[in-house]
Amino acid sequence: MRKYQQLALLLISCFSIGVLLMYKSENNRLKYVLKYVNFFGRNDAAVLRRLQNGTAAEDLQHLSKSAFSKPLPVWQLIGDSFYAYSAYWKQNELVVGGEAHIIVVGKKGAVVDFRCSFDVGGRSVQGKFRFQRDAAEGVVDDKASTFTNYNFFCQVSRNFGQPQYVLFSDTTSPIKRQVKLRLRHLKPATAKADAKAAAKATTAAASVASGQVRLPATICVDLVSFDQSTRFARNVDAMLQFFLFHQALGVEHFLVYNYDELPEQVVRLLDRTNMHLYALPFNFPFLQTSATAARIRQLLQTDCLLRNVNYASFTMLLTPNELVYPNARFASQLAKGTVQQLLRVHATATPHFELATFAVCFDERKKLLVDNVQYDPELKSPNKLLLHRLELPAAQLLLPTATTVELPLSSGLAHRYVDCQQVGADGLHDWRNGVRADLMDHINDLRNEVDLLI
Repeated sequence: MRKYQQLALLLISCFSIGVLLMYKSENNRLKYVLKYVNFFGRNDAAVLRRLQNGTAAEDLQHLSKSAFSKPLPVWQLIGDSFYAYSAYWKQNELVVGGEAHIIVVGKKGAVVDFRCSFDVGGRSVQGKFRFQRDAAEGVVDDKASTFTNYNFFCQVSRNFGQPQYVLFSDTTSPIKRQVKLRLRHLKPATAKADAKAAAKATTAAASVASGQVRLPATICVDLVSFDQSTRFARNVDAMLQFFLFHQALGVEHFLVYNYDELPEQVVRLLDRTNMHLYALPFNFPFLQTSATAARIRQLLQTDCLLRNVNYASFTMLLTPNELVYPNARFASQLAKGTVQQLLRVHATATPHFELATFAVCFDERKKLLVDNVQYDPELKSPNKLLLHRLELPAAQLLLPTATTVELPLSSGLAHRYVDCQQVGADGLHDWRNGVRADLMDHINDLRNEVDLLI
């Protein structure tokens, strides 16, 4: 009898172990599924708020899927030595006429001599050509570069309707031909309406003035200079968190330069959210090196500013390993304090705000990016991280003399996640040590929201 009891006990034990192993396997599968079910199926207040904000902004703005990408920018040969990326038309408000602004690169040392005209419904209207070397040309070492950045302008002093194309012909070329560039029309704005809206804007709806609606903020994503070989770039969760953290701040619209470099798995996941991604190609015609990074970034920044004028209140140019943490969210219907309100202490003539940037060591074992707390104080960012306030006319935003204010650490900060392979002599520090309690609470709120989704 005892033998049968022992046998029964052994069978029950084996069965229990089998059930336990099966449960563990199924539990792991369930966790994997829930990770993405949570990403798309949350109904908590944080996610509902973002859905509500995104829907409200979209209802007000009526943006199409190509709002920021049409006409599609592409590097196009316009002479023997010059390439144009994008062309913008701005109608003058106080005087007759208007001007086309074209982002151009040319071979170093090439002679600039063009004629320009406009195509208006099949009718040709002659324009006056002028050009400027980009502002970065005066501060960046030009010895290693094979190209020069330019801003081309074609101006007319009378009103003849809305042109659809601007045409250029290179007078130095032995082959005389006109190259046609499709114009993107800058969204018009009334100065008085903008000033009134800026003073009152605390929500997306409150920024409506005379039919003028602006998104709280957009982000231009730089995948042109982003190093795709880093551990960060190969980490899908890290790439997702770039978008999720900024969405928690109130950003729903992302303009992605060199869009094809965005991992397909990231694209598929983001396509099922209420975020809006705009694909912008960047088939740059010259060799890109570390020495030309600042010059290429300036091209992207110029296009980003022009593309967002009167569409958004703020914009930033960021690589996916750069996260910004201002001490408030961008304007939303439920936010008590917003970036818009906090920056009103600065004059509207101040369009650019620099955020203190920490080179934070990226550890793949950390679930959330913000949980990486060690940074190298000796590792400096290759570029300034700027928050652009788009209240001024486009020409003033792009002036080399446009004011830039360095924001105190209490107003916000930025993280640039890097591989800390060679640490400086001063060692690593904890970035939280210098952060005020209220800003840290705000960052933790963002962290908790993203933790629900990732």
